Amino acid sequence: MNEPAALAKMLSPGMRRPYATRGGIIQIHVTRACDKACFGCTQGSNLGGKPVMITVEEFEEAVLSLKDYFGVVGVFGGNPCMHPKFPELCAILRKHIPKKRCGLWSNKLLGKGEHARKTFNPHASNFNVHLDQEAVDEFSRDWPEAYRVVKGHDTDSRHSPPFVAMLDVLPDEEIRWKLIANCDVNQEWSAMICSVPGKGLRAFFCEIAGAQAMLHADNPDWPDTGLKVEPGWWRRPMQDFAEQVRFHCHRCGVPLRRFGQFAVNGEFEEVSQTHAGIYKTKDKKRRIELVTMASAQAQTLQHMTAYIENSSATSKKAGTMGALWNSVARRALPAGVNDWLWNRRQSWSRHLHFLWGLRPVSRVQGIFGRLFKFVTKRRRR
Repeated sequence: MNEPAALAKMLSPGMRRPYATRGGIIQIHVTRACDKACFGCTQGSNLGGKPVMITVEEFEEAVLSLKDYFGVVGVFGGNPCMHPKFPELCAILRKHIPKKRCGLWSNKLLGKGEHARKTFNPHASNFNVHLDQEAVDEFSRDWPEAYRVVKGHDTDSRHSPPFVAMLDVLPDEEIRWKLIANCDVNQEWSAMICSVPGKGLRAFFCEIAGAQAMLHADNPDWPDTGLKVEPGWWRRPMQDFAEQVRFHCHRCGVPLRRFGQFAVNGEFEEVSQTHAGIYKTKDKKRRIELVTMASAQAQTLQHMTAYIENSSATSKKAGTMGALWNSVARRALPAGVNDWLWNRRQSWSRHLHFLWGLRPVSRVQGIFGRLFKFVTKRRRR
């Protein structure tokens, strides 16, 4: 496959994604600051250095550019609740975007539950607490509607490493283009607006491309591929993002679908030479493995975006049936039905968790409980 053929298969920010809430999501990245340091974080929140903090003015400019967008406008990080102006950002979002289209990507509310509850639709949001019981309790207390859709309370996620550049480990360009054309993030996740240090507000067709731009902002050899943020930028065709695809996708590890590490209980970080210079972890004792062409593993996942389901994967084949079922079911059922099934599963699971003495449900479910979990589990980010 070549570049034109890959671009023809890819989805631009304005194209509807049938498996996404409300048909699509565009993120506004407000900070990569986070109270966690998950292995393989796509936004580099596991890395040291001073994180970007979007200004209130930049945030409003980003929101206005998405005022007519049909899908979810996400507030993204890092943990957005760590932004010092989070209440002001929430007020701006409420002013311009209907609540039903406002989503929050957060692992912990950090005392901002009142503002979050007024602003965001929990069913258009993503709350992965990454095994943090304090975060679960805070959602339950301060935002009970969101508590019903919290995930990761008893399951670690598996993160495929995004900073193992295909360019470093896969010499065949035709194969790289084939993988890029079928990238899970492009097909199922989000475009992004972010503030790139020294360059200002930029729009990217992909949240990983935006993360690369921010993390490499001090590198004079790293080009400024971001588009100007203006009303309707998201309507532009995929061809207008060709420069971003040409540069960032070959320097990304997402299409490889590497087996990766547990987000919380991982053993080591994985990075390749392209990103080795920026990969200085917050945890100075954390081991970093430099992946080369010779050491690149063949073990892969069915879908890297199915990070909860992938937690049970132990080999190339094991743990992929759940992801495969999700792939089939999500194509067969409308997005609204999938959302309803996911929310019911989360709610019922939590009730059972309480009734059975707060023991992990997955360890004590009978055959019918397991069957229900298998049928209704939905891969969400």
